[in-house]
Amino acid sequence: MKKLFALLLALCLLAATAALAEEDDFGYYPDDHPECKPYVNNWAAEKGDWRIEMYGEDGSVKSYIVHQLGDDKEDIWEYALAMNADNTAMTSTPFGLHYKQDTETGDWDVTYYEDGEASFTLDENGHLLWADLKEDAGKGLVFEKIGNFFGGRWMKGNTEVVFSGWRDGVYEIRCLTYGADDQVLSEAAMKGVYDPETDTLTAEGALEADKPITVVFSYDEMNNVVWTENGESFTMEYSYHVE
Repeated sequence: MKKLFALLLALCLLAATAALAEEDDFGYYPDDHPECKPYVNNWAAEKGDWRIEMYGEDGSVKSYIVHQLGDDKEDIWEYALAMNADNTAMTSTPFGLHYKQDTETGDWDVTYYEDGEASFTLDENGHLLWADLKEDAGKGLVFEKIGNFFGGRWMKGNTEVVFSGWRDGVYEIRCLTYGADDQVLSEAAMKGVYDPETDTLTAEGALEADKPITVVFSYDEMNNVVWTENGESFTMEYSYHVE
């Protein structure tokens, strides 16, 4: 759903750019302000009931905040962000979106507002703090970094690796093996734990019966996921499979 509104957020960001250009206090990711990079990650709070995705797009950082409500519903906040003048916080343009979404259909049940504002800071422990300046929705939440793996789909030969979920410190990883005409021949599951110090994800499971494996996932300099098993590394390719 977030990609459907990238254009809207980009237009909002351009409008804010024009308004702030003379003040020279709004920095953009990534060329001029690499200070933004520590924010660009996936973050989780309350064992995964809350999640923040931050990603670089259209010359800025976009944030996508999810609060799982149950019954196939979730609340979503979206902001276009940039680094403030003294490099202490990511601040939003005044066009933040807040809506309720049906996770089965992707439809919006309710649009609460389109004029939200927020700021994001990192505490001394590297945790992300969200200050919702319109309704204080992020009060008391502390988000831990869970790595850029969340939601990604990558290929190792004819095996697709889907980082499908994160809950209470553990990644859920699906591994689908494809045959001719993209027919799924088999499906297996792995579980992994992310290490923020090394920015790696160590997963265990069995792609074949009675053959357990341990895989360390990392990123290369081109932001491709690397599969390392028994000391051998394989650079994976982005997957275009759609469920």
